[in-house]
Amino acid sequence: MSLLRTFTAAGLAAVLSAGTAYAQDLILNSDKTEWNPGITAMMDAAGTAAGVKVTVQDITPTDKYQAYMQTSIAGNNAPAFFTWWNGQQLSDLVATGIPADLSANWDAAIANGDYSEAQRELVSVDGKPYGVLLNVANWVVFYNTAAFEKAGIAAPPTTWEELMTDADKLKAAGYTPFNGPTSGGWMPFIWFSQLVLGGDPDAFVGLTDGTVPYDGPAVQNAFKVWGEMYAKGYFTDPREQDDQKFFVDGTAAMYLIGDWHSGSFAEAGMEPGKDFKTFLMPSLSPDVQQSVIVEASPIVVSKAALDANPELAKAVQSMMGVDASNALGTKIQVYNGNLKAAAPNATIQANKDMVAAAKPRALVRWWEAVPSQIQGDLVAAMGAFMFNPTPEQAAESMKTMQTINADYWASK
Repeated sequence: MSLLRTFTAAGLAAVLSAGTAYAQDLILNSDKTEWNPGITAMMDAAGTAAGVKVTVQDITPTDKYQAYMQTSIAGNNAPAFFTWWNGQQLSDLVATGIPADLSANWDAAIANGDYSEAQRELVSVDGKPYGVLLNVANWVVFYNTAAFEKAGIAAPPTTWEELMTDADKLKAAGYTPFNGPTSGGWMPFIWFSQLVLGGDPDAFVGLTDGTVPYDGPAVQNAFKVWGEMYAKGYFTDPREQDDQKFFVDGTAAMYLIGDWHSGSFAEAGMEPGKDFKTFLMPSLSPDVQQSVIVEASPIVVSKAALDANPELAKAVQSMMGVDASNALGTKIQVYNGNLKAAAPNATIQANKDMVAAAKPRALVRWWEAVPSQIQGDLVAAMGAFMFNPTPEQAAESMKTMQTINADYWASK
C-alpha cells in the first residue's frame, strides 16, 4: 500500500492540527518486539529529559505494523515517536509531511562527537535528517563454530566456491547449511537480494531505481543459483515462524542476517565469539567486487508532536547521547552507531573491524531502497519461490515482479 495514497490531504491536515494530543503521555510504536527492553531504556531517559512519559507499543509482524501505521496516521492517531526504515522508505514518509526535521539535533550531536556526517546521511532526505539512529548494522553470515569444527572446516570461506564446498561438508556432517526463514512478512528478500548483488552489484542498485528489470540476466542468474541451492537441500523449512530457531538449536549452520541479531542469539544462550562467529558473504565470482549491506533503522519524531511540545527536542537529544546508546547496547546488544558508545558485544566489534579491513562496497538494503508502493508485492513473489523453489516458479515470480516493477515506473 502506498504511503502517498494512504495519507490523504484531509488526514494529513488533521494530524498536523492535533498537536495538543501529544502534550502528556506519549507513545513510541515499533515492530521490534525483541528490542523493547533497549528501546524502553532509551525512551525512559528521553522522557525524563523532556518531562514526559513515553510508552513503547509494539505491533508485529512487520507487514501488520506497516498497515497499522498507515491507518493510524491517516486516521489522525499518529504516535509522537515510531520506528521506521531509511532509504526510499524514509523518503516516501517525508513526502507526507509527518516526520520532523531533526537538523538542529544532529548538528549538536555531531559537534559533540557522538555521530559523523556520514551517519547523518543514513537518515537524511534531500540533505535533512528525519530520524534518530536506533540501529546501524552490517549484514554478515553468522556461523555455528561447533558445526564448522565437526564438518572439518578450519576457517570461514572467502570465495563462493569455498562456501559451496563448505555447505556440502556441513550437509554431510548432518547440518542444514543455511537458515532460510520467510517469517515476519519481509524475510524472502534476503537471499534474493544477496544473490543479485553477489553477481552484479550495479544491477542490484538498478532494481531499486527502475533501471534494471526483475526478469533480466542478473535476476535470472540469482534465481538459478538460488534454485540450485534449494535442490541440494541447503536451506531450512521456510514455514518456520521463529526466524532464529534453526540456527539457535543447531539445525542450521549459517544464517545471513544483520549483526543486530547477535543479541538475540546471546539471549538464547549462545556466546558471541565462542558459539558463533561471522564472515562476509563472498561474491558469486572473484571478478565481482565484494559488497556488504549496511542497515540503518531510525526512530522518527512526529512534527505535530514536536511543534506542540518543543521540550521534546530535549528528549531527542537525550536519545542521541552516549548514555542512551550504551543503555540500548547493554539491554539488547544492538549498536546505534554512536561513536563514543561501546560495541555491545565481541561480534559487533569484530564485524566493524572486518568491514574496515575488507573495504567492501557498502549498499543500502533492498528493503529500504525499493519504492514502498511495490515492496510488499515483490516480497510476496520472492516468498512464493521459497515455498516452491522450481524453475517454473522462478519464471513465474520473475514475470510477476517485472509486471509490478514496470507498472510502477511507468506511472512516474
